[in-house]
Amino acid sequence: MPRPHDVADVADVADMDDVADVADVDQHGVEVVRSAEELRVARVRVPRERVRVSKRVVTEVRTVEVPVRVEQLVIEREPLDADGTAAPGQAATGAAPEPLEIVLREEVPVVSVRAEPVEVVRIGVRTTEAEQSVTAQLRTEHVDIDTAHLPERPRP
Repeated sequence: MPRPHDVADVADVADMDDVADVADVDQHGVEVVRSAEELRVARVRVPRERVRVSKRVVTEVRTVEVPVRVEQLVIEREPLDADGTAAPGQAATGAAPEPLEIVLREEVPVVSVRAEPVEVVRIGVRTTEAEQSVTAQLRTEHVDIDTAHLPERPRP
């Protein structure tokens, strides 16, 4: 029984040794194993980007108006009576008075700085999925049978 086109006579096998594996020859002919490449795609995790997280301090000048109080010396003068006595309610002293010292005070701003937490920054990683096309060239072996160089066989 004749076989389909992928079977050749023993004479053709010598030319096809470079193209495909040839099985043992039996009484029916030769078998040729044809191979084809398949496309297999796998995924591998590779580093894409390095990110460093750090904090930095930015200094800014801030001016704040602060109300302050200052004590000032107030001098009130009252005229004496015609006879040189003090006005009513004032004690007259005949002796020389001792020097009087008064301490004047003022408020001055006192600056203090304290770090207060103002924000929490959370940093994480999110994975997203996308489709990516992969293109590859695949090779397939074909079996060609050339019967032009074979001698004609007589038909019974």
